[in-house]
Amino acid sequence: MSDVVSALDMLDLAIGRAGGIVSDAEIKAATDLAARVRERRGFLGDTLVIALAGGTGSGKSSLLNAIAGRRIAETGVLRPTTERALAWLPTDPEPGLVELLDRLEIDARYEQDVLPKLAIIDLPDHDSIVLQHQQIVGRLLPEVDAIVWVFDPQKYRDPLIHEEYISRLLEYQEQFLFVLNQIDLLGQHDLSELRSDLIRSLEEDGVTTPRVFDLAADPPGVEPLNIEPLREYLRDQLDAKAAAAGKLLGDIRRGGKQLRVHAGLDAGAGVGFEGRWPSVRASVVQAITDGLGFDDAVCRIGDFVTALSVETGGRFGAQVRDEFSYPRIEKELSAALDESKLKPTPQVERGRMGALLHTFWFGGGGPENPEAVPAFARQLEVRFGHALFEMLWKRGVLGATLAEVEIEARLAENR
Repeated sequence: MSDVVSALDMLDLAIGRAGGIVSDAEIKAATDLAARVRERRGFLGDTLVIALAGGTGSGKSSLLNAIAGRRIAETGVLRPTTERALAWLPTDPEPGLVELLDRLEIDARYEQDVLPKLAIIDLPDHDSIVLQHQQIVGRLLPEVDAIVWVFDPQKYRDPLIHEEYISRLLEYQEQFLFVLNQIDLLGQHDLSELRSDLIRSLEEDGVTTPRVFDLAADPPGVEPLNIEPLREYLRDQLDAKAAAAGKLLGDIRRGGKQLRVHAGLDAGAGVGFEGRWPSVRASVVQAITDGLGFDDAVCRIGDFVTALSVETGGRFGAQVRDEFSYPRIEKELSAALDESKLKPTPQVERGRMGALLHTFWFGGGGPENPEAVPAFARQLEVRFGHALFEMLWKRGVLGATLAEVEIEARLAENR
């Protein structure tokens, strides 16, 4: 689990660098997530914790009963029958598993010796009209090692499960299994078409290689159909430690992604400041020396600050705008003029021919003290350039750190 630790340490570093760039509430959310990952690491053992998730009537409880080979959960068709989460867990469970279930407040527990390294949690329906059920699902899904999403032929394209759950949890897709239940209701041709359409919809969600099992957990009057391939996969193919580590790495990537979004870094940290600021600074000097006026110089800096604020967005963009308000720009610009002893050139309205004649007879009309111009440019650099660069640098460092979070997590997933 050292790979998880490395990625988690990088997330902690990113959280520490996010101060002043994202809100305190967003930092707390990331801090809480990192703490949960650390706590969850302490529960890791040889038992894999899997959740059954799906909509009303999909047959989650029937699936648990079929896997168990006996009735564990109550089943229903039209109304949600799982009022609370329940766990099917090995006899003499590991202390870490018991501690995890205690923390998740899952009191309904049924011991088994069919799959001794597997614990299955039957969740309430995600689309239940009972608000409490929705809250339980939302709270427990991030805590388990893997998720089996259960679909039925009628509602397998339910936008709620696709848009509100699967597509928003893609960091965990390596821990996803998908079950198309109730295939006894379909002919062979219809099953083939429906299965293909389900896989297509999952790929549209962003799942790259959906693992789909076709079965009938509770066909009328006969034994479950095609349940053994799923049971064998759960028993022999899923590596408990690898799946659990993958879940934690998914948590870490999700925490990094949330910070990246809140910091406005989805499009990258760079705004080209080093290439843009020199021309802005030169245009401000020009406004002062060519007679365009103090107000015009203020507007040039203000327009640049506004552009940076819009491009960075979010809390950071608002902070840039607040730090360099127009009153501050006016104050700093006035101080720069005083410090450099540069006198703004008076603005004189002339036509093109009049300007040429004025230059011919009287010269270019530059400042009385030529050294004042570079001194003024240096003051602009100190009062605006350095401060803006420092703010953007901190944001860039956060962006680089969050990129390292993603890299560390992906490298660990591929080891």
